[in-house]
Formats: sequence, C-alpha cells, structure tokens
Amino acid sequence: MAQIIRAVQAAQDLLNDIGWGRPGDVSLDEIASSIGAIVEVEALEGCEGRIIMSKTSAIIKLNASITHRGKLNFVLAHEIGHFVLHRGLKLFVDNSMTLSEWHTKGAHEQEANAFAEELLMPNALFTERFKGKKLNIGLIEQLAEYFSVSLTAALIRYCRIGHFPIMVIFIDDGVIKWKMNSKDFSFPYLPYGTRVPAWTVAGDFFSGKPLENKPVQVDAIEWFPDDFKLRDNAKRKLWEQCFRVSQKGLMVCLWS
Repeated sequence: MAQIIRAVQAAQDLLNDIGWGRPGDVSLDEIASSIGAIVEVEALEGCEGRIIMSKTSAIIKLNASITHRGKLNFVLAHEIGHFVLHRGLKLFVDNSMTLSEWHTKGAHEQEANAFAEELLMPNALFTERFKGKKLNIGLIEQLAEYFSVSLTAALIRYCRIGHFPIMVIFIDDGVIKWKMNSKDFSFPYLPYGTRVPAWTVAGDFFSGKPLENKPVQVDAIEWFPDDFKLRDNAKRKLWEQCFRVSQKGLMVCLWS
C-alpha cells in the first residue's frame, strides 16, 4: 500500500512541476521529454511498450500496432511511471498481460499502473467530473473521452474512487481472468479461472448470442451463487453491461 501511495504522489508531483491543470494542457510526449525520456513508435514483437533507462535519461518505445489513442496513452504513462519510480532497474518490457492484469502482477507493475492512473486521471479532477451523476456506461464513456483513456481504464478508475457500488470483470474466451470491485460492492467473492455464469449477459455472449448494447437487469445470484448474503435474498438484482475488448475478451460491469 505504501508503494502505491508513493506512486500516486510521484504522479501528482510531476503534474504540479509541469503546471498541468486540465487534459490537453501538456501532451504526454512533452511530459516525457521534460524528464529526459525520448518516445519512439515502432513495430515491437511480443510487447506493447518497452523502456531502456539510466538514472538521467530513457528511451520509451511504443508498439506501432496500437491504434486506440486511449490505450497508447496508458502504455506511455505506464512507461513514464517506470522511469520516475524505477530508474535504477534499466529495462522494463510490458505486454498486454502486464498492462491488463491491473492488480495481479508484481509490485513494480502495480506501481507503474497506479502512477499512470493518477497521471492520466488525477483523483481530484476525475471525481469532479462524475460528482452528482448516476453511474452508467454513458458516464464512463464521457470520462474516457475527456481524459483520453480507454473505457477499461476509466471503468477501473471509477471502481477505485467512484460513488456507486461496482464490480469490473475481465473474461477471456469464457473464463473469468480477473475482477475488481469498489469497497462497498455487496458481493466481492468471484473465483478466478471459472466459467462465465450461463444466465447472464456475458454468458449469453459466450454462448453465441448478440451482445446487448444497453444495461440489463440480472439476478445477483446468477453471478454469485456461493455468496451467503444471497441465500435468504435470492431476488436481489444487479445491472450488467458488457463491452468487447478483443476478439475473445469481454469486460463486464456490474452495479446495483
């Protein structure tokens, strides 16, 4: 926890040092340049970002195959985080798993992700943008557009600091790979490595049905059959909305 706090503080200090106030004030390339990092975009094999660094300078390479601006921004912010936080370690290579498994990798990757979140979506400004607004995917899309990040990044940021109970789940080829939930989400238990529940929006998708493009109410017990809180309250409902993140990858958002 102390390392994450250190990473967040480092991102805040960097934004303050360069006089950043709102998205667009200073580009990420300019931020990188201001601390001695050169950014290059080229074809990379097996990774999305790479950084080679000394204590005073760095070369950050980004994979030219990344076409989504929001994703590219996160990869770059993540590598800047490595330079700010881990200068003595010389080389980091980040692939899609490193960057998507937000909280299951080692300490250095967690720190770089926390740094990137705060650099791209500072806590105070992010909170200001959703304050008083009801949670829905439309709101998350607005946040993603405003901060020039991916929908996944905005969802996870909201999950950490938002005002509504929410869980975000990543499913690959019908298997639950990871999840993240806000502290006030009622049903935190969801085992990794299990098949997606059949009677859910995500279950319908992986059984070959078209993906719903609007929130759908589902029975909470379908997602959390082993949760003791539902044994006497099987009629509890949740809102579910899903969106594709790859050919076989699905991001699920559950909220009450």
